[in-house]
Order: sequence, then C-alpha cells, then structure tokens
Amino acid sequence: MKQFVANIEGVDGYLIFSLVTFVLFFVGLLWWVYRADKKYINKMKNLPLDN
Repeated sequence: MKQFVANIEGVDGYLIFSLVTFVLFFVGLLWWVYRADKKYINKMKNLPLDN
C-alpha cells in the first residue's frame, strides 16, 4: 500500500486536503453543537418517546 501511494504524483496535496477536510468537518460539527438551540436538541432527544 505504501509503495502504491508513493507512486502517485502530487499525493501530498491529497493527504493535506483530506486532513484539512476532516478537521474542518469536526470543528464545524462542534461549533454547531455548541451553538444549537437547546429546545431543538431536547425536542429531537424526546422524539422517539413521543409516540
């Protein structure tokens, strides 16, 4: 596997792009959770129990 990846031209760009995408996704997710309306979270949490 390592030899296959080493033979790809410009592989460094793909690796950096993947890492940046991964980090930005989870930072965005944490930001959304922090900023989310608590009433909305409680509504979604209790949704399966409202039947």
